[in-house]
Amino acid sequence: MHRVLTATLTAKLAAPKAIIASNAPTLAAGQQPQLGTVWRAFRLYSTYPTIDDIPPEDVAAVRRFLEKFSRDKIPYKTFDVAFHRSGGAGGQNVNKVNTKVYMRFDLDQQTWLPSYVRQRMRELDAKRVNSRGEYLITSEKTRLQRHNIEDCLDRLWESISAAAELPREPDEETVKRVEGLKKAEKARNKDKKMRHSMRKSGRKKGSSDDF
Repeated sequence: MHRVLTATLTAKLAAPKAIIASNAPTLAAGQQPQLGTVWRAFRLYSTYPTIDDIPPEDVAAVRRFLEKFSRDKIPYKTFDVAFHRSGGAGGQNVNKVNTKVYMRFDLDQQTWLPSYVRQRMRELDAKRVNSRGEYLITSEKTRLQRHNIEDCLDRLWESISAAAELPREPDEETVKRVEGLKKAEKARNKDKKMRHSMRKSGRKKGSSDDF
């Protein structure tokens, strides 16, 4: 009863986001939980946001944006570009010509992007965002500045498109499965509380009999 077989649970729910452990220690292969270890219940359904968790006005704004958005619609005045010398092999011009491109895209200034998309870009690519809120992209794919600028634009377009992707609405089967898991978890918690209450009641009765 006090042993949790993490590997078994994970195997049964192999899909990502299917299982979330709350402060449960990790056991090595063959290791047994120590006495006194408190194991909290595993939540067997996803708690990741769905489209219902996003404000309706944000959903509507993103959908309107996606209807018109394309790579060519990225305004050139919305980003800054700097050039540096590229490293590595590349012939006689390597380390002599500034062909490496640094693109800075200030997210706070991009009012043409829905606020939801800007926030998702910060979350999905947090390492690309500096302390000033600038989204950074670099490219030294070729030895030509204009080609590297185009490569940065391609990557920026891909990042915006990924951030603008809304969660898909769950199908009926998934909704029923999640509801069933919620009910099962609720029943387990209720049973656990009842057994805990009975143990406390038993201890009180035993202590009163000693007098």
